[in-house]
This record gives sequence, C-alpha cells and structure tokens, in this order.
Amino acid sequence: MTERGFRLVLGAVLLALLYLDFELGVYVYIGVLLFEGITNWRIPLVISRLRFGNGFSPAEALSPGCSRIPFDAERVLRLLVAALLVGTFVMFKDPTWIFPWFIASMLLLAGITNICPMVMALQWMGFR
Repeated sequence: MTERGFRLVLGAVLLALLYLDFELGVYVYIGVLLFEGITNWRIPLVISRLRFGNGFSPAEALSPGCSRIPFDAERVLRLLVAALLVGTFVMFKDPTWIFPWFIASMLLLAGITNICPMVMALQWMGFR
C-alpha cells in the first residue's frame, strides 16, 4: 500500500464516519493517527513489510540526509490532521463543524490526485 492509497482510505473513512455521525469512530480515527504520528509505525509501511518481508526498505528511507529537518512530512501530516481534528471535532464541535469535512475531502482528493498541498508545504519547510 502506498501513501497515496492510504490518504485515499483516510479521507474516505473520515467522510464516512462524519456522514454517519459516528463519534466513537472519529475518536478511534484520531487515536490511530496519533499512534502513527508518534511511533512512526505507518500502516502502509507495515503492510509492505508484511507483504515483501523484513528486508523491504522504501525509497525515501535510502536518502536520509537530503532535508534540513530529519522528520518525515507524512508523519507530521498525521500529527497535524489529528491535532486539527481534536481542535475542531472534539473541543469546538458546533462552531467549526465544516473543518473536519474539509480535512476529509482534502485527504480524499490528495489520495485521488497524489497532490497533497500540506505535504508539499511541509517538504518546502524542510521536512523529509
């Protein structure tokens, strides 16, 4: 599974959870994103290692010295999405009801087009 495919799944699942008004599911979703962001055990990487064996190393892991900040942009993306969902869905749900929908639709579009403006901005700022 690629990061593009996983973004597609993330956006579709969040849209479905918001549409069905399944709050517990959104909390679990936030927990999964926080777990991935904190531990860097990304689901696409784990699936690839299970599929191809322990010797699998992704292409981005082969060039660790090409950025100013040695922290993955995908990891920061997951932490930012989790933080934004906590702020807009958990803490201030009524006045900011549109932001979780916007986040979900942007993740879905990033998965479809393979163009994620947030990852591009994070890489421009110096993240790997």
